[in-house]
Amino acid sequence: MKITGIVARGSVAGRRQIIALLAVLLFSFSAANVSLSAENDGAGEFIRDLGERAVSVLGDKENTTFAEREFAFRNILVEGFHIKTISRFVLGRYWKRATEAQRQAYDDVFVDFIVRVYASRFDSYNGETFEIMQAVELEIDGDTNVRTRIHRPSGGDPVGVDYRVRVIDGGYRVVDVNVEGISMLHTHRVEFASVIKRKGMDGFLEELRNQVEARGKKTVN
Repeated sequence: MKITGIVARGSVAGRRQIIALLAVLLFSFSAANVSLSAENDGAGEFIRDLGERAVSVLGDKENTTFAEREFAFRNILVEGFHIKTISRFVLGRYWKRATEAQRQAYDDVFVDFIVRVYASRFDSYNGETFEIMQAVELEIDGDTNVRTRIHRPSGGDPVGVDYRVRVIDGGYRVVDVNVEGISMLHTHRVEFASVIKRKGMDGFLEELRNQVEARGKKTVN
């Protein structure tokens, strides 16, 4: 089954997405290497602590199956990222236009889609380290921007990755990942809108389901 449309290989958006996926993987894998320069900052501590919870499971390829690591990664995303905020923003105006059945179908497949896309990049980790630089409070929505850098073992230029953190229902949640100035929410939003314009909402949902299925077949335990 050919995977097209939403994650286009070779496109600028696709390359940015791969970097963002790697950023999220490093958020899990290399938490032990994180340093926090903003002392006592709740949002920064949240990013570090969530990563530390994941490192023992996601980094243990010898003693866990891919399915177990994928399941653990799903829990990290659901607990650490506010999926409702992310999924609604990414769908944009099409959420209001969707029927109740389409909204339910979208909610049902969105997490599976994100997990499968990110899980497919597990093997991309190659010794990069993840450093928290500072946490900056934003005026809009009272969010905090946790600024980080990914350091490459090859010695290349570090990659700047920012995590937008928001207090929701009394707890911190990630609501966006920004790679070198590019919001991944906006990137996904443009990609999703392009598919919906070409195929309609039902066609878009079918493509999401197809990608979940196709990526699932490529994984091995």
